[in-house]
Amino acid sequence: MQKSLVFLGVFLTFIFSSGSYAQSDSIPQPNGNQLVVGVFSQPPYMISDDNGNWDGISIRLWRAVADRMDLNYKLKEIANDSAVSVLIQQKADIVLLQDVTVAAEEKIDFTHIYHKAELGIAAAQSMQLTSILKAFFNQRFWYITGMLSVLLLIVGTIIYFIERKSNEDNFGGERSIARGIGSGFWWAGVTMTTIGYGDKSPVTFWGRAVALIWMLVAMAVTAVLTASLVSAVMGNSSGKISIPGDLRSMKMVAVEGSSAANYLQHERIPFKASSNISEALKIVKNQDADAVLHSLPVMRYTINNDPDLGLRVQPVNVNPHYYAFGLSQQDSLRESLNRTVLQVINSTLWQQELDRYIPEKKKR
Repeated sequence: MQKSLVFLGVFLTFIFSSGSYAQSDSIPQPNGNQLVVGVFSQPPYMISDDNGNWDGISIRLWRAVADRMDLNYKLKEIANDSAVSVLIQQKADIVLLQDVTVAAEEKIDFTHIYHKAELGIAAAQSMQLTSILKAFFNQRFWYITGMLSVLLLIVGTIIYFIERKSNEDNFGGERSIARGIGSGFWWAGVTMTTIGYGDKSPVTFWGRAVALIWMLVAMAVTAVLTASLVSAVMGNSSGKISIPGDLRSMKMVAVEGSSAANYLQHERIPFKASSNISEALKIVKNQDADAVLHSLPVMRYTINNDPDLGLRVQPVNVNPHYYAFGLSQQDSLRESLNRTVLQVINSTLWQQELDRYIPEKKKR
Protein backbone atom coordinates (compact mmCIF):
# COMPACT_ATOMS: atom_id res chain seq x y z
CA MET A 1 0.00 0.00 0.00
CA GLN A 2 2.77 2.38 0.91
CA LYS A 3 4.58 1.58 -2.34
CA SER A 4 1.38 2.31 -4.29
CA LEU A 5 1.05 5.74 -2.65
CA VAL A 6 4.68 6.57 -3.47
CA PHE A 7 4.15 5.49 -7.08
CA LEU A 8 0.97 7.59 -7.31
CA GLY A 9 2.82 10.65 -5.95
CA VAL A 10 5.64 10.26 -8.47
CA PHE A 11 3.12 9.83 -11.28
CA LEU A 12 1.16 12.97 -10.34
CA THR A 13 4.38 14.98 -10.01
CA PHE A 14 5.39 13.92 -13.52
CA ILE A 15 1.97 14.85 -14.92
CA PHE A 16 1.98 18.34 -13.42
CA SER A 17 5.60 18.91 -14.42
CA SER A 18 4.79 17.96 -18.00
CA GLY A 19 1.87 20.35 -17.96
CA SER A 20 4.08 23.19 -16.79
CA TYR A 21 6.60 22.54 -19.58
CA ALA A 22 3.83 22.48 -22.14
CA GLN A 23 2.56 25.77 -20.82
CA SER A 24 6.02 27.42 -21.06
CA ASP A 25 6.33 26.37 -24.74
CA SER A 26 2.94 27.74 -25.70
CA ILE A 27 2.56 31.15 -27.36
CA PRO A 28 0.80 33.67 -25.14
CA GLN A 29 -1.69 35.99 -26.84
CA PRO A 30 -2.84 39.09 -24.94
CA ASN A 31 -6.07 41.02 -25.36
CA GLY A 32 -8.43 38.11 -24.96
CA ASN A 33 -6.28 35.66 -26.96
CA GLN A 34 -6.60 37.88 -30.04
CA LEU A 35 -3.66 39.98 -31.16
CA VAL A 36 -4.31 43.52 -32.34
CA VAL A 37 -2.10 44.18 -35.37
CA GLY A 38 -1.61 47.79 -36.42
CA VAL A 39 -1.58 48.55 -40.15
CA PHE A 40 -1.59 51.68 -42.29
CA SER A 41 -1.49 52.42 -45.99
CA GLN A 42 2.10 52.32 -47.24
CA PRO A 43 2.40 50.69 -50.70
CA PRO A 44 3.96 48.32 -51.55
CA TYR A 45 4.24 47.11 -47.95
CA MET A 46 0.62 47.59 -46.91
CA ILE A 47 -2.12 48.28 -49.45
CA SER A 48 -5.81 48.78 -48.68
CA ASP A 49 -8.61 48.61 -51.25
CA ASP A 50 -12.00 50.33 -51.16
CA ASN A 51 -13.53 47.37 -49.30
CA GLY A 52 -11.03 47.51 -46.46
CA ASN A 53 -9.07 44.47 -47.61
CA TRP A 54 -5.34 44.53 -46.99
CA ASP A 55 -2.47 43.21 -49.09
CA GLY A 56 1.18 43.95 -49.68
CA ILE A 57 4.65 42.73 -48.73
CA SER A 58 4.33 43.23 -44.97
CA ILE A 59 0.78 41.88 -44.91
CA ARG A 60 1.78 38.69 -46.71
CA LEU A 61 4.78 38.21 -44.46
CA TRP A 62 2.59 38.58 -41.38
CA ARG A 63 0.01 36.10 -42.70
CA ALA A 64 2.74 33.53 -43.34
CA VAL A 65 4.13 34.07 -39.84
CA ALA A 66 0.72 33.97 -38.20
CA ASP A 67 -0.22 30.76 -40.03
CA ARG A 68 2.95 29.03 -38.91
CA MET A 69 2.44 30.15 -35.31
CA ASP A 70 -1.33 29.55 -35.36
CA LEU A 71 -2.02 33.07 -34.10
CA ASN A 72 -5.46 34.60 -33.73
CA TYR A 73 -5.41 38.28 -34.68
CA LYS A 74 -7.31 41.21 -36.11
CA LEU A 75 -6.01 44.09 -38.22
CA LYS A 76 -6.51 47.60 -36.89
CA GLU A 77 -5.83 50.63 -39.07
CA ILE A 78 -3.71 53.32 -37.41
CA ALA A 79 -2.09 56.56 -38.52
CA ASN A 80 1.24 55.94 -40.25
CA ASP A 81 3.07 58.32 -37.90
CA SER A 82 1.60 56.93 -34.67
CA ALA A 83 3.03 53.41 -34.61
CA VAL A 84 5.36 54.00 -31.68
CA SER A 85 2.74 55.73 -29.52
CA VAL A 86 0.16 53.06 -30.34
CA LEU A 87 2.51 50.35 -29.07
CA ILE A 88 3.49 52.31 -25.96
CA GLN A 89 -0.17 52.89 -25.09
CA GLN A 90 -0.89 49.20 -25.79
CA LYS A 91 -3.56 50.03 -28.34
CA ALA A 92 -1.93 47.42 -30.56
CA ASP A 93 0.31 44.44 -29.88
CA ILE A 94 2.20 44.53 -33.16
CA VAL A 95 2.76 47.07 -35.95
CA LEU A 96 3.70 45.46 -39.26
CA LEU A 97 5.92 48.20 -40.69
CA GLN A 98 8.28 50.04 -38.40
CA ASP A 99 11.47 51.86 -39.31
CA VAL A 100 14.24 50.53 -37.07
CA THR A 101 15.89 53.61 -35.56
CA VAL A 102 17.78 54.41 -32.38
CA ALA A 103 15.02 56.73 -31.21
CA ALA A 104 12.34 54.06 -31.69
CA GLU A 105 14.49 51.36 -30.06
CA GLU A 106 14.48 53.34 -26.83
CA LYS A 107 10.69 53.05 -26.63
CA ILE A 108 9.67 49.80 -28.35
CA ASP A 109 11.12 46.47 -29.46
CA PHE A 110 11.56 44.99 -32.93
CA THR A 111 11.58 41.61 -34.58
CA HIS A 112 14.37 40.72 -36.95
CA ILE A 113 14.64 43.08 -39.92
CA TYR A 114 12.80 41.69 -42.91
CA HIS A 115 13.48 44.33 -45.57
CA LYS A 116 16.03 47.01 -46.42
CA ALA A 117 14.84 50.00 -48.46
CA GLU A 118 17.37 52.37 -50.01
CA LEU A 119 16.79 55.62 -51.80
CA GLY A 120 16.49 55.62 -55.56
CA ILE A 121 16.40 58.12 -58.41
CA ALA A 122 13.70 58.10 -61.08
CA ALA A 123 14.50 59.91 -64.33
CA ALA A 124 13.42 59.90 -67.96
CA GLN A 125 14.18 56.78 -69.98
CA SER A 126 16.14 58.72 -72.60
CA MET A 127 17.26 62.25 -73.22
CA GLN A 128 14.65 64.46 -74.84
CA LEU A 129 15.45 67.02 -77.58
CA THR A 130 14.81 69.88 -75.18
CA SER A 131 17.29 68.40 -72.72
CA ILE A 132 19.94 68.21 -75.42
CA LEU A 133 19.34 71.82 -76.40
CA LYS A 134 19.62 72.89 -72.77
CA ALA A 135 22.94 71.08 -72.49
CA PHE A 136 24.46 73.34 -75.15
CA PHE A 137 24.02 76.26 -72.80
CA ASN A 138 25.73 74.76 -69.78
CA GLN A 139 28.95 76.32 -68.55
CA ARG A 140 31.15 73.31 -69.20
CA PHE A 141 30.25 73.11 -72.90
CA TRP A 142 31.11 76.74 -73.55
CA TYR A 143 34.32 76.50 -71.50
CA ILE A 144 35.54 73.62 -73.70
CA THR A 145 34.49 75.44 -76.86
CA GLY A 146 36.33 78.58 -75.76
CA MET A 147 39.56 76.71 -74.94
CA LEU A 148 39.47 74.94 -78.31
CA SER A 149 38.99 78.24 -80.13
CA VAL A 150 42.01 79.73 -78.36
CA LEU A 151 44.14 76.73 -79.35
CA LEU A 152 43.07 76.97 -82.99
CA LEU A 153 43.78 80.70 -82.97
CA ILE A 154 47.32 80.17 -81.65
CA VAL A 155 48.12 77.54 -84.30
CA GLY A 156 46.48 79.63 -87.04
CA THR A 157 48.47 82.70 -86.06
CA ILE A 158 51.76 80.76 -86.11
CA ILE A 159 51.09 79.32 -89.57
CA TYR A 160 50.05 82.75 -90.87
CA PHE A 161 53.29 84.45 -89.86
CA ILE A 162 55.35 81.58 -91.31
CA GLU A 163 53.49 81.35 -94.64
CA ARG A 164 52.31 84.91 -95.37
CA LYS A 165 55.26 85.88 -97.61
CA SER A 166 55.86 82.56 -99.37
CA ASN A 167 52.23 81.50 -99.68
CA GLU A 168 50.36 84.67 -100.58
CA ASP A 169 47.49 82.85 -102.30
CA ASN A 170 46.48 81.05 -99.10
CA PHE A 171 47.62 83.21 -96.22
CA GLY A 172 49.22 86.48 -97.37
CA GLY A 173 48.84 88.73 -100.36
CA GLU A 174 46.50 91.66 -100.03
CA ARG A 175 44.89 90.17 -96.93
CA SER A 176 44.96 92.20 -93.75
CA ILE A 177 46.55 90.69 -90.65
CA ALA A 178 43.11 89.87 -89.27
CA ARG A 179 42.03 88.12 -92.46
CA GLY A 180 45.35 86.32 -92.71
CA ILE A 181 45.05 85.02 -89.15
CA GLY A 182 41.48 84.05 -89.99
CA SER A 183 42.77 81.96 -92.89
CA GLY A 184 45.23 80.29 -90.52
CA PHE A 185 42.43 79.67 -88.01
CA TRP A 186 40.36 77.99 -90.71
CA TRP A 187 43.27 75.83 -91.82
CA ALA A 188 44.01 74.74 -88.22
CA GLY A 189 40.36 73.77 -87.73
CA VAL A 190 39.95 71.65 -90.87
CA THR A 191 43.34 70.03 -90.27
CA MET A 192 42.47 69.12 -86.68
CA THR A 193 39.15 67.53 -87.70
CA THR A 194 40.93 65.60 -90.51
CA ILE A 195 38.49 67.08 -93.03
CA GLY A 196 41.34 68.63 -95.00
CA TYR A 197 39.52 70.40 -97.84
CA GLY A 198 42.89 71.14 -99.49
CA ASP A 199 41.92 74.77 -100.19
CA LYS A 200 44.79 75.91 -97.99
CA SER A 201 48.10 74.21 -97.25
CA PRO A 202 51.57 75.36 -96.20
CA VAL A 203 54.39 75.32 -98.75
CA THR A 204 57.45 76.32 -96.70
CA PHE A 205 59.65 73.91 -94.77
CA TRP A 206 58.80 75.39 -91.38
CA GLY A 207 55.15 75.70 -92.35
CA ARG A 208 54.95 72.03 -93.22
CA ALA A 209 56.89 71.10 -90.08
CA VAL A 210 54.35 72.98 -87.95
CA ALA A 211 51.54 71.36 -89.93
CA LEU A 212 52.95 67.88 -89.33
CA ILE A 213 53.36 68.50 -85.60
CA TRP A 214 49.86 70.00 -85.44
CA MET A 215 48.33 66.98 -87.19
CA LEU A 216 49.94 64.61 -84.68
CA VAL A 217 48.91 66.73 -81.71
CA ALA A 218 45.42 67.24 -83.17
CA MET A 219 44.77 63.48 -83.14
CA ALA A 220 45.11 63.40 -79.35
CA VAL A 221 43.34 66.73 -78.89
CA THR A 222 40.38 65.57 -81.00
CA ALA A 223 39.95 62.38 -78.98
CA VAL A 224 40.00 64.22 -75.65
CA LEU A 225 37.80 67.09 -76.77
CA THR A 226 35.25 64.79 -78.41
CA ALA A 227 34.82 62.86 -75.18
CA SER A 228 34.59 66.08 -73.17
CA LEU A 229 32.04 67.65 -75.51
CA VAL A 230 29.87 64.54 -75.59
CA SER A 231 29.99 64.38 -71.79
CA ALA A 232 29.08 68.06 -71.52
CA VAL A 233 26.14 67.76 -73.91
CA MET A 234 24.80 64.34 -72.96
CA GLY A 235 25.68 64.52 -69.28
CA ASN A 236 24.55 61.42 -67.34
CA SER A 237 21.20 61.01 -69.07
CA SER A 238 22.26 57.75 -70.71
CA GLY A 239 24.17 56.43 -67.72
CA LYS A 240 24.09 56.31 -63.97
CA ILE A 241 23.56 59.41 -61.89
CA SER A 242 26.19 60.04 -59.22
CA ILE A 243 25.09 61.57 -55.96
CA PRO A 244 25.29 64.06 -54.54
CA GLY A 245 27.47 65.61 -57.29
CA ASP A 246 25.17 65.21 -60.30
CA LEU A 247 22.11 66.25 -58.30
CA ARG A 248 23.48 69.77 -57.87
CA SER A 249 23.09 70.47 -61.59
CA MET A 250 19.65 68.84 -61.87
CA LYS A 251 16.13 70.00 -61.11
CA MET A 252 15.11 67.65 -58.31
CA VAL A 253 11.75 66.67 -56.83
CA ALA A 254 11.15 65.05 -53.43
CA VAL A 255 8.11 64.28 -51.31
CA GLU A 256 7.78 66.84 -48.57
CA GLY A 257 8.88 65.52 -45.17
CA SER A 258 10.38 62.31 -46.59
CA SER A 259 13.84 60.99 -45.86
CA ALA A 260 14.83 61.95 -49.42
CA ALA A 261 13.81 65.55 -48.77
CA ASN A 262 15.82 65.54 -45.54
CA TYR A 263 18.84 64.20 -47.43
CA LEU A 264 18.62 66.92 -50.09
CA GLN A 265 18.28 69.59 -47.43
CA HIS A 266 21.33 68.21 -45.60
CA GLU A 267 23.35 68.34 -48.83
CA ARG A 268 21.96 71.82 -49.58
CA ILE A 269 20.55 70.71 -52.91
CA PRO A 270 17.48 72.72 -54.00
CA PHE A 271 14.38 70.71 -54.86
CA LYS A 272 10.69 71.07 -55.59
CA ALA A 273 8.49 69.69 -52.81
CA SER A 274 5.62 67.37 -53.75
CA SER A 275 2.75 66.11 -51.65
CA ASN A 276 3.09 62.44 -52.72
CA ILE A 277 5.23 60.18 -54.86
CA SER A 278 2.73 59.86 -57.72
CA GLU A 279 2.66 63.62 -58.14
CA ALA A 280 6.47 63.81 -58.00
CA LEU A 281 6.88 61.17 -60.71
CA LYS A 282 4.38 62.94 -62.97
CA ILE A 283 6.37 66.17 -62.63
CA VAL A 284 9.41 64.39 -64.06
CA LYS A 285 7.30 62.66 -66.71
CA ASN A 286 6.05 66.08 -67.86
CA GLN A 287 9.67 67.33 -68.02
CA ASP A 288 9.11 69.96 -65.35
CA ALA A 289 12.01 68.41 -63.40
CA ASP A 290 14.91 66.08 -64.12
CA ALA A 291 14.59 63.42 -61.42
CA VAL A 292 12.84 62.26 -58.24
CA LEU A 293 14.69 61.10 -55.14
CA HIS A 294 12.59 58.74 -53.01
CA SER A 295 12.37 55.25 -51.52
CA LEU A 296 13.42 52.76 -54.19
CA PRO A 297 10.75 50.06 -53.51
CA VAL A 298 7.96 52.65 -53.39
CA MET A 299 8.98 54.19 -56.72
CA ARG A 300 9.36 50.81 -58.42
CA TYR A 301 5.92 49.75 -57.24
CA THR A 302 4.32 53.03 -58.33
CA ILE A 303 5.96 53.04 -61.77
CA ASN A 304 5.19 49.36 -62.42
CA ASN A 305 1.51 49.98 -61.68
CA ASP A 306 1.14 53.11 -63.80
CA PRO A 307 1.55 52.51 -67.56
CA ASP A 308 1.88 56.25 -68.20
CA LEU A 309 5.07 56.55 -66.14
CA GLY A 310 7.86 55.50 -68.47
CA LEU A 311 10.67 56.35 -66.06
CA ARG A 312 13.84 54.43 -65.26
CA VAL A 313 14.79 53.87 -61.63
CA GLN A 314 18.34 53.71 -60.32
CA PRO A 315 19.29 52.63 -56.76
CA VAL A 316 21.65 54.80 -54.75
CA ASN A 317 23.55 53.55 -51.73
CA VAL A 318 22.59 56.26 -49.27
CA ASN A 319 20.22 56.63 -46.34
CA PRO A 320 18.95 53.02 -46.08
CA HIS A 321 15.87 52.20 -43.99
CA TYR A 322 15.46 48.88 -42.20
CA TYR A 323 11.94 47.56 -41.64
CA ALA A 324 10.73 45.13 -38.99
CA PHE A 325 7.60 44.33 -36.97
CA GLY A 326 7.28 46.73 -34.05
CA LEU A 327 6.39 45.33 -30.61
CA SER A 328 5.79 46.81 -27.21
CA GLN A 329 8.78 46.38 -24.91
CA GLN A 330 9.00 43.11 -22.96
CA ASP A 331 6.57 41.46 -25.40
CA SER A 332 6.45 37.72 -24.75
CA LEU A 333 5.92 37.00 -28.46
CA ARG A 334 9.24 38.45 -29.54
CA GLU A 335 11.42 35.33 -29.53
CA SER A 336 8.80 33.16 -31.20
CA LEU A 337 8.15 35.82 -33.83
CA ASN A 338 11.86 36.23 -34.52
CA ARG A 339 12.32 32.54 -35.24
CA THR A 340 9.32 32.41 -37.52
CA VAL A 341 10.16 35.63 -39.37
CA LEU A 342 13.62 34.23 -40.12
CA GLN A 343 12.08 31.01 -41.41
CA VAL A 344 9.78 32.87 -43.78
CA ILE A 345 12.23 35.45 -45.17
CA ASN A 346 14.77 32.68 -45.86
CA SER A 347 12.24 30.77 -47.96
CA THR A 348 11.69 30.97 -51.73
CA LEU A 349 8.15 32.19 -51.03
CA TRP A 350 9.48 35.48 -49.62
CA GLN A 351 11.59 36.23 -52.70
CA GLN A 352 8.58 35.52 -54.89
CA GLU A 353 6.55 38.06 -52.92
CA LEU A 354 9.27 40.68 -53.31
CA ASP A 355 9.43 40.05 -57.05
CA ARG A 356 5.67 40.33 -57.25
CA TYR A 357 5.51 43.84 -55.79
CA ILE A 358 8.88 45.41 -56.57
CA PRO A 359 10.45 43.74 -59.61
CA GLU A 360 13.65 45.37 -60.77
CA LYS A 361 12.39 45.84 -64.30
CA LYS A 362 8.94 46.80 -65.49
CA LYS A 363 6.98 43.93 -66.93
CA ARG A 364 6.09 44.30 -70.60
